[in-house]
Amino acid sequence: MNASVNINDQQRTRISALISHLNVQPLTNVNFSLSVGTVVPRDVRLQPLPAEVVEIVPQYRGYDFVLVKDQIVIVEPSTYKIVTVLPFSGRSIAAAPARTEQRKTTFTDRDREVIRKHAKARPVEGEKRVTTGSSVRTEIRTGERVPEGVEIEAFPEDVYRDAPTLREYRYINRDSRTYIVEPHERRVIEEID
Repeated sequence: MNASVNINDQQRTRISALISHLNVQPLTNVNFSLSVGTVVPRDVRLQPLPAEVVEIVPQYRGYDFVLVKDQIVIVEPSTYKIVTVLPFSGRSIAAAPARTEQRKTTFTDRDREVIRKHAKARPVEGEKRVTTGSSVRTEIRTGERVPEGVEIEAFPEDVYRDAPTLREYRYINRDSRTYIVEPHERRVIEEID
């Protein structure tokens, strides 16, 4: 692979933003150097680069990455060699709160309709949901974080097909309501009944 892929600041920012939506925990303590050409130890868990990142940098199709503190380390999977290290601003982007506020209202009525149609009807059909009494009775409110014990689900593929803007969100069903969740911060951004 030609290691000199030129990634401009705008692309860096977009890649960082895309990765921040994946809810990947950064490693804080590694025993390898974060420089191009370094071979990452095989016991480091790599994540595949998301398709949206590959759209920005097609040369990285099939590549993996790992977050180390505030760096996105892109790794060639066959050799485990680092090919690029990008700054990762993750949760600490100054603009993040404002963006989340703006984004809150970007669901169209059509998005909500798609969610009602697909996300609601799902758990019933043949899926055995094991509920352990009412010991996990947690209130879910818009704007608040979803407790760690509560499982957040990805929408079914047909939701993303009908409403691609929902791809970066997850959801939970509770008491015949569907809550849309921003997975990175596990924050409930909208309730749909």
